[in-house]
Amino acid sequence: MKDPFSYSARWDSVGLDCSYCKYFKGPQKWPDINKESICTFHNFSLKMQLQDNGYKLEEWFCKNFSNVRAFPKAVAELETIRERLKEKILYKCNSDPFSDNELEEFEIK
Repeated sequence: MKDPFSYSARWDSVGLDCSYCKYFKGPQKWPDINKESICTFHNFSLKMQLQDNGYKLEEWFCKNFSNVRAFPKAVAELETIRERLKEKILYKCNSDPFSDNELEEFEIK
């Protein structure tokens, strides 16, 4: 699916990520060196979203994203594609906001 986001949040980011979802459970303290971050909705480890240093790598979301503190414009952009998103797929936003790249898909197992 084509990346629909405008990248208009802080530092040209999308402003929408699993860590802004009500189903996200992270470590007591960042960075997440032990890679404890999980999605409680899918009961799934989010370690693939973390760099070796424990900080997030890019921005991620799924069809079941439930906003807690995401950038409002990004949430509105998500709603334009939500019906087309697949169940049990994590989507990774493109890190180059000036390209025509697709969202990357990762199956939740």
